[in-house]
Parts: sequence; structure tokens; C-alpha cells
Amino acid sequence: MYLVRPVDFGDLPALERMAKEAGIGMTNFPANRERLNDKIASSRRSLQTDVVQPGDESYLFVLIDTTTDEIVGTCGMEAMVGIETPFYSYRIDEVVHASPQLQIHNRISALFLCHDYSGTSRLMSLIVDKAHQNREALSLLSRSRLLFLARHPERFTKRLFVELRGESDRNGYSPFWDALGKHFFTMDFKKADYLSGVSNKHFIADLMPRYPIYVPTLPESAQEVIGVLHEESEKSTDVLLAEGFAFRGYVDIFDAGPTLEARTENLTTISQQRMGKALIQPNPLKGELHLISAGHLEDFRVTIAAAEPQAAGLAIDKKTQEQLSISSGSRIQWVAL
Repeated sequence: MYLVRPVDFGDLPALERMAKEAGIGMTNFPANRERLNDKIASSRRSLQTDVVQPGDESYLFVLIDTTTDEIVGTCGMEAMVGIETPFYSYRIDEVVHASPQLQIHNRISALFLCHDYSGTSRLMSLIVDKAHQNREALSLLSRSRLLFLARHPERFTKRLFVELRGESDRNGYSPFWDALGKHFFTMDFKKADYLSGVSNKHFIADLMPRYPIYVPTLPESAQEVIGVLHEESEKSTDVLLAEGFAFRGYVDIFDAGPTLEARTENLTTISQQRMGKALIQPNPLKGELHLISAGHLEDFRVTIAAAEPQAAGLAIDKKTQEQLSISSGSRIQWVAL
């Protein structure tokens, strides 16, 4: 079985391991011990803070393989980006160039630097060990964040987005960065990606080109990867697409990876989740698999198990009860896998 819970300081070694194994391109989860420790501290502080509207809070969760008690995944959320510095993206749009005299009318694709997502909640840092990249683990970890949001809507905006990893290789080569970013930052993609994850992002505003980038002027190798997803992110992206996230024409300024967004009320997990009492059954159940959560803020827990919805609540077995540390009649939240 798997269990998702909020991160704690004792999880730091596991987070370091996963950050190193994730490699280049996971900008918001750098392989830097001090930065990861700050993320843990920020998550714990956010969970202990009374919130009436979203601010600079962030939340980090870990996925545990309960058969071994090992941490095998992590994911996070930010309540609102762009508070201290704008959150930059490229918006893909078209520019019209026309000459009535020559009867020429061209629509040319261009990249516009913008901060349209500033003031919006973000999903981030979803990493799962390769041995556990199955449907149950990926769905549980990714959707657990949405169950947390459904339980605490005041902590997030009504609009959500997630930046997906773009094309780059294990050596740190990004065709898009090589064609564009490196000419303004005078550094390779690996270094820029790392600095963006461990420092403030003022340097992005200082160095990024302010004018539209005409896509046809870029090398073909760069054009081909705009909005293209890294192959290692395909499985986790399938979960997001099934939820209702969609591409709206925004890409990352470093590797041109696609950005997905959605309105919270339109997401499957949030619209279909239910709340009620835990009805403990003495024997294992053979019902449909459900994501089941319990607990408030620091005590928040989510697991995946067979369960049977009933008029009075959700029937779960004793093993699930133990995983969630609840008693019969406890208030729980659930949604079908």
C-alpha cells in the first residue's frame, strides 16, 4: 500500500536522493540540501499558519511505500506565485504582418514574455522513483494535492497551473535554451536551471529579452521542442490531463516545456470528491479502488484502497483505518481512482 503525508525534516535525505536522481530540468526541486531544507521548513510553517486567503504559503508531501516504510515520491503546491518577483512565462501568440500593396498577409508565431500566472496557485515537484511509477502511485500522489485543496479551498486560488518539464538531455543540453536563453544569460542550461531553483529570480527579469521572439527566426531544432513534453514526465502528465488540465499556449522560458492550467471547480477529483463517516469493516473489502483522505493540515493523510460508498459514509477495512490513523465514525474524504 501507499500513503501520502506532509513532509517532515526527517525526510530530507530521501528528498536529496530523489532530487539527484531526477536530474536537470526539475527547476523547483534542486539537488541542494539547504534549499530542500528550506522547502520543508516552509511547508511545516504553512501548515501551522491560519490562512483566510492564499499568500506565500507552500506545501510539500511525500509518498510512502508502507510495505517497506520508504519514501518513494514527493510533490508540492504553492498557494500563489509571483508575490516577491513576477513569475515569467512565454505566451505563444501570432503577429500579423501585411502589405495591401503586395497583397501579402502573414501570421507569424511569436513568443511574448509575460507574467500572466503571477497571483495563481501552482502544482509542482512531482517525482516518483522509477520502480513505483505505476498507475496507483502516480494517481495517488498527484491527486492527493487536489484532495488537500478541496479540504482547504481558502488556501488556494480558483485557477491552478503546472509547468511541465521540457526537452533536455542528461548532459544538460536543451535545444531551446541553446538557441535563445544562453545568448542573454551567458551560461549553460544546467547552471541557469540550478540558479533558478536555489536563488531569487530577479536575474531572470534583468536578463531576459523584452521583445517578442519570432519563432521562425529560431533554429529548427529549437522550434521543434516548443511545448514538447520530456519523455520522463509523460506518465504523470496523463494524470493531469485526465483531471481536466489543458494547454493554453504558455511555455517555460528556459526549456519551452508546456504549461497546463485549469479552474479548480472543473477538476475531476475536486468535483467528484465526497465527505462522510468512516465505516470500519472487520474483513478486507473487494470494492472499487478509492483515494481516501483524513486529518487536518499537519495530520493530513491519503491512501488508496478498496472501499464501498454507502448512504452513511464510506466502508473501509481495518488496514485502511490503521493507515489513516482514524476511528470508526471519523470524518473522511474520498474519490474513486
